[in-house]
Amino acid sequence: MAAPLTLGLFSVLLIGCIAAGVPTVYALLGGLVLFCGYARQCGNGVRRVLAMCWHGIRPVRRILGMLLTVGMLTGLWRAAGVIPAIVVYAVPCIPAHLFVIMTFLLSCAVSVLTGTSFGTAATMGSICVSIAASMGIPLPLAGGAALSGAFFGDRWSPISTSALLVANITDTDFYANLKRMARTAIAPFALSCSVYVVAGLLAGASSGGAGALDGMRAAFNLNPLVFAPPVLVFALAALRVNIFAVISAGVLSAVPICLGIQGMGLADVVRVALAGYVARTPETAVLSGGGVASMLSAVGIVCTTSAYAGIFKETDLLSAVEGIVASLAARVSVFTATLGIAALASMISCNQTLAIMLTHQLSSGLSASRSDHALDLEDSVVLVAGLVPWSIAGSVPLASMGAPIESMALAVFLYAVPLCRSAFGRLVRVRAKNA
Repeated sequence: MAAPLTLGLFSVLLIGCIAAGVPTVYALLGGLVLFCGYARQCGNGVRRVLAMCWHGIRPVRRILGMLLTVGMLTGLWRAAGVIPAIVVYAVPCIPAHLFVIMTFLLSCAVSVLTGTSFGTAATMGSICVSIAASMGIPLPLAGGAALSGAFFGDRWSPISTSALLVANITDTDFYANLKRMARTAIAPFALSCSVYVVAGLLAGASSGGAGALDGMRAAFNLNPLVFAPPVLVFALAALRVNIFAVISAGVLSAVPICLGIQGMGLADVVRVALAGYVARTPETAVLSGGGVASMLSAVGIVCTTSAYAGIFKETDLLSAVEGIVASLAARVSVFTATLGIAALASMISCNQTLAIMLTHQLSSGLSASRSDHALDLEDSVVLVAGLVPWSIAGSVPLASMGAPIESMALAVFLYAVPLCRSAFGRLVRVRAKNA
């Protein structure tokens, strides 16, 4: 079976699963069978093919443990009242004409605290979109602001699983990557804030929606001590403590709050850590989720797509594509070439993890250093994956918020980062040419 045919069959499989509503992980497993079959056809024995898969998985073993620990954290922070407290304390203070910009900023805050776009969308995002509807704010605008904020922390957070994945596959320092990402986010963040301030003023919102928070006030003891876990996490992150220890501290510090402040039993805490938080009232249903169980699909996707990387590296499956990439990079900047690869990978893969792995595989030889390559991935594929309507990276958060797919067009931050990077790179090349 020729390489183009194998890749074509994989694309058809992905599209078919999406059209039929079948979970993407099954398409990815089917793709693994196709790629293993191709490796066997190239003359590799079964042991050799399995070794290829293991060579792809081995560099990301640590991220698998991270994913499971982050799952515990997101469940326990819901049960401990961390996320509800952020919502309840912040939302009532927001004037109607500033609600759009505050939706963005609050989503940024929650996503940085949790490191997940899915969790942010299901909590702060869904609350803000519901209140926006009661204020008469267009849902695509509110959804776009929330999606932008959700991906802000998905890209830049001390507990972001995508940032951890990028650091692992590029063999770079996680905290150094965060520092570099902060610099390239300044202009896009300011641009996003400006757009959302103007959009909020033009939206003509009216006050309302405060009643949506009453259920959270009744369901949780919102003692200020519930903020202790995120304060601890960011204090340890500032001291550059090992990231696994940081996440573990976030989990362990939430346990006594669940027991002593929220009145849970130890068995309930264990259940939340493993199976996720289940809301006790209909008014707080949007908080349900988290736990190890919520990360099992992600673990399966990471394992499967990492196995792809091993096969791609040791066969000629992507050789034709790599030639096109090299030719493209010679004509444009390295980042622009990486961005083009990221867009194509995101459209084909339908999820962020595989898109990151594919973009890394195809563009790792373009950048001058591993740290430059890590930054290029963070500023391209991590965000672009959320702009593909048929990808779970953006469609699932929007669905959990109750926002329409058109919200992607108003997710300003997701566009602003790659566009600012491209514009800056072009400016540097022009100055160098004229010097």
